Amino acid sequence: MGANMSGYQAYKKTQVQTADQGSLILMCYDGAIGFLKQARQAHRDNDFKSFSSFLIRAQNILWELNNSLNLEAGELAYNLESLYNYMIRRIIDAEYKDSTEPVDEVVGFLEELKESWVKIIKKT
Repeated sequence: MGANMSGYQAYKKTQVQTADQGSLILMCYDGAIGFLKQARQAHRDNDFKSFSSFLIRAQNILWELNNSLNLEAGELAYNLESLYNYMIRRIIDAEYKDSTEPVDEVVGFLEELKESWVKIIKKT
């Protein structure tokens, strides 16, 4: 591992450790969106091993978001849980059906959620 990569990983680790909850959620959305876009490109390139790997990474982020929900917060948390579970199922569909259509759908949802969180963070 080069010095540049080591420095970058240290920077990312510090960024995550010092981020507030809203920023962490945005990082998760960015990560999932990035992995799904990489999956889409891998599919175009007929690199099905990478396609699967990127889908799994995006799925793992959604599981983490789902598991971190505070369901005592009420209806919004339950709605997010349903949406995260739906997106996870769609990612599974993408791999099972060897299709990027579900990937595009999930990216759309994540981009909308991200926009909403950005607005919420700006207000607080």
